[in-house]
Amino acid sequence: MPGRALNPSVRLLAAAGISFYGDWLTTVALVVLLFRLTHSPIGPAVYMLARVAPRLIGPFPGGALADRYGPARIAASCAVIQAVLTASIVVFAASRLIWPIFLVVALAQFLSSAAQPCYAAMVPRVTGAAGLGRIQGALAALNSSSIMISPAIGALVLNFTAPELLIGIDAATFLVSAALVVTLSRVDNTAAAPALSFGRIAAGVPIVLHDPMLRLLAAAYVSNAAAVTTLQAVLVVAAASRFGQDTVVGWLYASVGAGALLGTLPVLRRTPAKVAVQSIVLGTALELVPLAAFAFVTVLPLAMALLFVSGAGATLYQTRGAVGLQQRTPRELVGRTSAVVRFGGYLGMLLGAVAAVSLVQPLGWEATVLIVCAVGATLLFATAVTEGRNPV
Repeated sequence: MPGRALNPSVRLLAAAGISFYGDWLTTVALVVLLFRLTHSPIGPAVYMLARVAPRLIGPFPGGALADRYGPARIAASCAVIQAVLTASIVVFAASRLIWPIFLVVALAQFLSSAAQPCYAAMVPRVTGAAGLGRIQGALAALNSSSIMISPAIGALVLNFTAPELLIGIDAATFLVSAALVVTLSRVDNTAAAPALSFGRIAAGVPIVLHDPMLRLLAAAYVSNAAAVTTLQAVLVVAAASRFGQDTVVGWLYASVGAGALLGTLPVLRRTPAKVAVQSIVLGTALELVPLAAFAFVTVLPLAMALLFVSGAGATLYQTRGAVGLQQRTPRELVGRTSAVVRFGGYLGMLLGAVAAVSLVQPLGWEATVLIVCAVGATLLFATAVTEGRNPV
């Protein structure tokens, strides 16, 4: 297989990058597709709920299976099944069957969340301690560039083609990603891992609870993911009502990606010797405040600028947090510890999606976004004050 001729870290980055680009093509295509099929903000909001709810239960078994059987094997298996599920969306869309699409999205996102701790666990296996920042920064850069480029492609292409084309392309990217990841199975080194139990599945929980930086990182994932998901759920509505066309949502997503790409530069340039609480607080605030301000703007360039800053802040704290986690955690526990932080993010996504579904109709999308941002800021402030007494 050609992938075997490449450095393991290159194969990991290539697999992740291909998957990132495909995912964001589908995200834009699906919100547009469902908005057009339902002619209601509830369609994209329910899609967001189906997209995030299953993620809540995926990280823990995914992280445990990665530590037990090897992250490459588990990630590749998830990708193959996701390819089949994503392809089925095209069939359902052609028949204008909406609810089966939500079910398929839910199943695919469960697998996606199970695969995320696998990618985190592969990083220390393909590089040394000095390379953690470069690999983590490169992963974040690939993700950020996919948020910038794929939605922009979607905004252009969706003007003259059906969303189903982009969804089909995403299905193919899963297969390519799986083919690359499976070649990394030699670096798994899990033959001596103990059998799984509930205690071992949750082994990352005490590590996060006993470390001030990791506790704050998990809280940041909850608060900001809730705000981001709420805005994502109504973003196509905002694009249509504020800026005149639903396909503008692609340019808004692209602004987030451009900012996120900028936010990767500090970690790409140098692996932090020690990740402190203050850097997590700064990045979290830079992401959250512009999201709230977005509810007030009526000019597209200003809206894009706010999302640009928000994306930069998100990547700043997420990349540094990932490096800090890998530095502080034994290699055999990275998958399960990453699962705890991912769980926090998915919990925030679920709360944000529920808020969007519950509040967007009676209150409007602007008030919904502001309420969730205010609650998230309160959680972040309370956690930061507590952590500030014992910074790490």
